[in-house]
Amino acid sequence: MSSFKYTLEAVTAPGSNQIPGAVVIAADRSGDIIDLQAVGVTSVDPINRRPMTEDTTFWIASCTKLITTVAALQCVERGQLALDEDVSTILHELNSPDVLVGFDAQSGEPTLRKSQERITLRQLLTHSSGNMNDLLSPEIKKWRPWQKPALNDDDGEIVKRFLTPLLFEPGHGWVYGGGLDWAGRMVERVNGGIRLGDYFKKHIFEPLGMRSTGFRPSENESIRESLSATTVRTPTGELVGATPFPPANPKDDLGGGGLYTAPKDYIKVLIALLQNKGTLLKPETVDMMFAPQLPDSKYLEAVVNPERGVMYRSGVDSRQWNFGLGGILNMEDVEGVCKKGTMTWGGLPNLFWWIDRTAGTCGMYASQLLPPSDATSMQIALEFRKSIARRS
Repeated sequence: MSSFKYTLEAVTAPGSNQIPGAVVIAADRSGDIIDLQAVGVTSVDPINRRPMTEDTTFWIASCTKLITTVAALQCVERGQLALDEDVSTILHELNSPDVLVGFDAQSGEPTLRKSQERITLRQLLTHSSGNMNDLLSPEIKKWRPWQKPALNDDDGEIVKRFLTPLLFEPGHGWVYGGGLDWAGRMVERVNGGIRLGDYFKKHIFEPLGMRSTGFRPSENESIRESLSATTVRTPTGELVGATPFPPANPKDDLGGGGLYTAPKDYIKVLIALLQNKGTLLKPETVDMMFAPQLPDSKYLEAVVNPERGVMYRSGVDSRQWNFGLGGILNMEDVEGVCKKGTMTWGGLPNLFWWIDRTAGTCGMYASQLLPPSDATSMQIALEFRKSIARRS
């Protein structure tokens, strides 16, 4: 038994109270699966508890963003979208957006001004547009109560969630917001109003043979029947069952975080990008995805390098970062983990993926454990990457 397999089984063992269960998968440049393990259980509830399997499905949250990026770039290749043009020609909601300046010292009322610059698709895809939502922004949380009607968190509507004031002029900062949700809406509008999930199915899922991926478990039996429950680690360290985080039947297909999938489905996207044979995108487009997109990485590094930014760097100990089209780029070799230029990102319930084009590997760690940045989960995901790096 490998040392990593021993560690994985130990942290998911009954009574360990560390991780209920997880699925890990990795592949090489040839497309061969070089590691696939499913350990533990899908729920801490004895009534609903089932073993994790290779077919277990997960809400992958922000891992959705990579697929939305691919879809948007397909539209760029067809001439339907442009990376550096004003998005308000398609997204009229983002015409002349407000910038949040601050709050009145006495009343607390938000102070706004009109943006002097336009938002581009490239900025939406790289989180440099200034758009932000309530989940990660104290400023937007403070702004929200002044808006009418109040936000309904359960309906999954893009305009309600993400039509917020910018935190800075487009292109002059980095914040993790709703850019990919807006990008998904652009894909819909330039393709005749098609639902994003239907676009994905036709142009990504079916070409790759992904049958256990979609936005609504109620509409896909293979997702629904194999779906892992959500678990929360309480402040005292106890693992308890939780209500699933995303809305069960969202009004919109959320390109920033709405997909469900099985890791053995998701890795097909990672393999296609690693191989770069033109399956999803032209080779030159994939090369662009892995090129640094931020002319100045200081804004990004100010967010990801402090300890609170560990979620964005998937636990990797590096100081040099930029952002590509689809995920964050490590801009230096990290011994025993990854090579310079590796792209990675994750999802809220402690999911992480990577594509290392130099080493010729890609992979995913999938769980359904909250809150994000769980120390044990991140350490196990990092140990998985190290175990794969030792083989490459």
